[in-house]
Amino acid sequence: MPQIKSYADEATAARWLEWHTRISQRYSQVSSLLEWNYETNITSENAKLMSNQNLLVSPFARLTLPIAKKFNAQLKNSTNEDLKRVMNRCARGTISYDDNEVEVASKLSSQLESIFGTTTVCELNNTKQCHTIEPYLTELMKKEKDYDRLTWAWEGWYDACGMKVRPVYLTYIDLLNKNCKANGYSDLSEEWIEDYEMGNATEFEGILDQILKDIAPLYEQIHAYVRGRLCAMYPNKFSCNGPIPAHLLGNMWAQSWESRFDDFIPYPNAPVPNITQVLRDQKFSIHQMYKTAEQFFTSIDLYPMTPKFWARSMFKKPKDRDVVCHASAFDLGYHDDYRTKICTQIDDDYFYTIHHEMGHIEYYMSYDKAQPFVYRSGANSGFHEAIGDTIGMFAISPANLIKLGFLDENAVNEQFKINYLLRLALQKVAFLPFAYAMDKYRFALFRNQINRNYELNSMWWALRVEHGGIMAAVHRNDAVHFDAGAKYHIPSNVPYARYFIAHILQFQFYRALCRIKGQTEDLYMCNIYGNKEVGRRFKEMLAMGSSKSWSDILEQLTGERKLESNAVLDFFKPLYKWLKTENAAKGYPVGWMPK
Repeated sequence: MPQIKSYADEATAARWLEWHTRISQRYSQVSSLLEWNYETNITSENAKLMSNQNLLVSPFARLTLPIAKKFNAQLKNSTNEDLKRVMNRCARGTISYDDNEVEVASKLSSQLESIFGTTTVCELNNTKQCHTIEPYLTELMKKEKDYDRLTWAWEGWYDACGMKVRPVYLTYIDLLNKNCKANGYSDLSEEWIEDYEMGNATEFEGILDQILKDIAPLYEQIHAYVRGRLCAMYPNKFSCNGPIPAHLLGNMWAQSWESRFDDFIPYPNAPVPNITQVLRDQKFSIHQMYKTAEQFFTSIDLYPMTPKFWARSMFKKPKDRDVVCHASAFDLGYHDDYRTKICTQIDDDYFYTIHHEMGHIEYYMSYDKAQPFVYRSGANSGFHEAIGDTIGMFAISPANLIKLGFLDENAVNEQFKINYLLRLALQKVAFLPFAYAMDKYRFALFRNQINRNYELNSMWWALRVEHGGIMAAVHRNDAVHFDAGAKYHIPSNVPYARYFIAHILQFQFYRALCRIKGQTEDLYMCNIYGNKEVGRRFKEMLAMGSSKSWSDILEQLTGERKLESNAVLDFFKPLYKWLKTENAAKGYPVGWMPK
């Protein structure tokens, strides 16, 4: 390590950063590879290798984080903005001085991943026929309409996964919380919030609160319409004035509802394309789905996938081993080694997911080529998800589907527009209260604001009901259940506010890219395929990584400096108008809480 005589000396700080970055980058490469190995082959050996790596990294972190904090404190008045930004980023995070705690935390983390990836639900009449969440249970929730069968799948998964996650997760977060407090944070939520660069906890949560409040009138109309249709399908199963049972919305977590769109379609004679059916009719292979996505990127002059991507990615679920099927993208940080891990099925969800995950990789490639290691990340955590989702929205836009031959141009009319906007809203707008509740709940848990004996589970459902009008499918018990833990991002300890933010940002990005193309009306029909200027402007933003504040980077593309709900509301304005009229005409009540 370079000698340090003064923490206020910029030349010394620069030399130290060069040394620190070189070693950090190598540790990151190894850790990423070990994480990939474990998630694509869940074994005790691979879990142990990850644990050992954490023990190797810990001494370096213990040495360097306090030094980075000292530099950061002394350089606050420096005029070298880049140096200050880099040092501020290096000074974040936590360290543990107890190797035993590091090892325990690593083992608990691996155990939680394993629980989610290997938990099964067995048939009532055949206990030897058991199913994992991917692909069977996920597909069942999309396609099944029988109330009792859906109840079996929902209750089976939440009981089997959530109850196993509960004791391990609580031990795990207690350990993380203890470590956060030892490093000067009030709790784990404060460390998570710091990463967004959106103010302190009060300011950050206030921004999210306001966005949700802005979106609420649109969401409530969607909820009323969907509940009205479901009440007709399942008479006397639940109150037509109250929350919707979580198992009836086509998704195990009721986080998006588009899989039940055929039951809610406003105009059956103007159907939106059944992408799943088109893919199967045209005999698309899994490989073709990925190549179609790549063609979209290269058409706007973004990067083709690398040879290592095609050689090393996991494109479908292996039959010979357990894996974590949750879709993700990896930057191995070494010689163009980018990979995706998706248990791909040939359907519309995976068509979207492929574009989304490859969007992450486009972001990786753009900033890897342009930025030093310390800036090779999203402008904030929400940006990465928003980039993938923006690409996904363009991929399923009617204009792109026409180009692909998935949709007849003559089919697009006013009725089609309402159908399309509703389907997209069931995916995008329905998601927001769920995403909000995920970290609202965990922040309260991290802050010890939830009594674990009496409200650990009921508090989760209280938030789901209050903010989204969604209730548990069956009676739950605070003493044993932990239903939040049945969602991947809880046991894997992935912050979720990033997805809420991403679902707002993506509409700001989408609108900006359409404006660059010259389109300001009927944005749902915007198609940027083949537009090199749009691609150039997009790539410029992607290449900035985290080298500037997220507000500066957002402004470069959109002209806006903050998270704004108006891009979402403007996009869905025709749908909102239609829903208000339709719900009033049908007599569907709006809202779910007692007046």
